[in-house]
Amino acid sequence: MNKQSLNYKASIIPLLGAIIVTNGFFSKVSAQNISAPETTDSVAVSVKNQEFPQWGYYMVRRDFRKCASPLCGGYFIKLVNLKATPCLDGVFRSECYVSAIDWSSLKVSPYELIKIQNDDGSRVILRGNIVPVTFPGFGEFGNLRVKEAFIATINAPAKGTFVALKDNGIRCITTPCFSTNQLVLNKPRISQVSSIDLSQTGATQKQLDAATSEIFGKGLIAVGITEVIENVDPTNRGTQFVGTQFYLRVEPK
Repeated sequence: MNKQSLNYKASIIPLLGAIIVTNGFFSKVSAQNISAPETTDSVAVSVKNQEFPQWGYYMVRRDFRKCASPLCGGYFIKLVNLKATPCLDGVFRSECYVSAIDWSSLKVSPYELIKIQNDDGSRVILRGNIVPVTFPGFGEFGNLRVKEAFIATINAPAKGTFVALKDNGIRCITTPCFSTNQLVLNKPRISQVSSIDLSQTGATQKQLDAATSEIFGKGLIAVGITEVIENVDPTNRGTQFVGTQFYLRVEPK
């Protein structure tokens, strides 16, 4: 691919473009590992081979109840795009209580870590998995072990489906060109879009440029809808992702 084509696509993208209280607590079971689901579904298998990890994305909020730790004072977490989240005891709930968040695997600067930890949960998405931790006298609780963190660019509600957008290497001499993979987070779904519109997010040009870099790099997490672009030729329609919010990866130090 020549530099001119890359510059063209990079410029088009900007132009077109994180818990209800659960009162039950948990018995001893094995840890959930959402990041590597067992499945024979052909679509899921193809997704598993992608460079972008598609599983284990949580929204988080603090537990402000007043009682002894670890019974209270932890976090409530839920998987994006899903109505129910598998908790440590194997029960699916609207949210799961975890006694703490394990940040040890998140290799970011102290400044970035404090920034993430101080967020109220409205602007952060964490990728990780629930692991068991035993508290003498209390039993076993889940902790969320974090692998990656993503922060929203603007203070706006995330409306739509959470997806990852990643350049797939396809290059065309005409339009529509389905050169971006759209991977639905926490679900075995993958499709391609021919254009991306992030203009409705209200992000700055610097943020849009960072989003473009993410799409061409490790992949961008965004929220929005996918629309069919009408064409005079019905066999030659494009699809456009229209974003309402996007999240930039917190890079390792």
